[in-house]
Amino acid sequence: MLLLIALAGITLLLFFAFFFKSKCTREAYLLFVVYFFPVMGLGVTSEAYGGLKVFDVLAYFSFIFFFKDFILISKQNRVYFYLFNMLMVILFAGSLHSEFVKHSLLSILSVLPIFIYSKLMLKELSLNPEIRTKLIRGFQLSFFIAVFFMLMQILIGMQFTFYPDLNPNINTSEGNRYPGFLGDSQLNALFLGMTSFLFLANFKKIGKPNLFNFTLFVFVIIVMFFSGGRSAFLGVCAGLVFLLLFYRWRLKYFISFFVILALIIIPFVKDSFILFQRLSGLDESFQFRSYIWKEAYEIYNNHKFLGIGVGNYKDYVERYSSDQYYVLEDNSILIMDQPENGYLKILTEAGLFGFIITILFIIIPVAKAFYMHFAVKKNYMVLLFIASILCWMVSFNSLYTLSDRRVVVLLTSLICFVIKSDTSAAFKTEN
Repeated sequence: MLLLIALAGITLLLFFAFFFKSKCTREAYLLFVVYFFPVMGLGVTSEAYGGLKVFDVLAYFSFIFFFKDFILISKQNRVYFYLFNMLMVILFAGSLHSEFVKHSLLSILSVLPIFIYSKLMLKELSLNPEIRTKLIRGFQLSFFIAVFFMLMQILIGMQFTFYPDLNPNINTSEGNRYPGFLGDSQLNALFLGMTSFLFLANFKKIGKPNLFNFTLFVFVIIVMFFSGGRSAFLGVCAGLVFLLLFYRWRLKYFISFFVILALIIIPFVKDSFILFQRLSGLDESFQFRSYIWKEAYEIYNNHKFLGIGVGNYKDYVERYSSDQYYVLEDNSILIMDQPENGYLKILTEAGLFGFIITILFIIIPVAKAFYMHFAVKKNYMVLLFIASILCWMVSFNSLYTLSDRRVVVLLTSLICFVIKSDTSAAFKTEN
């Protein structure tokens, strides 16, 4: 634990040194967050004080430093500003209305940094669209760091990690599921799945991935097999289907060839990858999850409009639905803090109105960008971002992933890329 605190402190010191050396720019803040992506989820404060992470502290500092950027709202982003205000009112009202007021109000502190980061990202993308390439390179770099962590975990064991206690799901009867630099193998699989589509981006010839891009994409997918994440794998499949329908023929040929080759090879190598071994247990997993989903939906039915308060799921089920728990190997009980479904987690905690607004933050930019793709054509880079977001949306159906700041950073960055893809500057860059 002391090592984690020291590592978080060192990260903050490195940020201030880099930030001030780089003349205190928005670009410096954004690049640091992405290039130090693996440590953005390290804790700074205890749960009693909001459970703030390194990412949150950097966001709040940037809010103060770049306060002027939050005063004026551009016409293009006004709809997101209104949605943000409505969401904050709903979350605040839900917290005051809940049975765990203090904890819920403190949990809002972990929601605000998402919007601080996105506001600064949108501002910088408007003035400096070239930063997008640098940020994508940063996420790609994080993939190779994840590979290094997984390789070390294979060689010396799961103790090669940032966390003293990993999620119990890393050890299964089928074998080990490797979490990389995250604390959960499912989150690692999701990160790898979302990142895989970024490797299809050819910055020299937009919309025309080359053999190197295809090779790296396949490599990411193979690495993902070692994490054993079924929902993330299904998310990648959904993203590939999307690209097969709407991308250029070069990628369509690759996807078709890749799928045929996989169907031929997988029967011979399926016992070597835990992902394929776990696919046989889908029925049992669904039965467990369906019971939890029904319980969560009942909670939502009793608190439809404001929910039970953000961050209150664990406290609520411990008091009113105590059969939602895991039995660990040492026979101890772990109360669930999410209902194995991200959408239900938001529904139960934020209510129907909060859920709708949250989904609109994703649907509106994706729908607008998709329309622009057909209206203007040649906006192929944005399709890769949408495929990555689609991967997250499918995976979100079986796990609430927004509690990890690194997933938040990646998802928020992708949404910002999509929002800014319909600007004239972005099109000039891509065409």
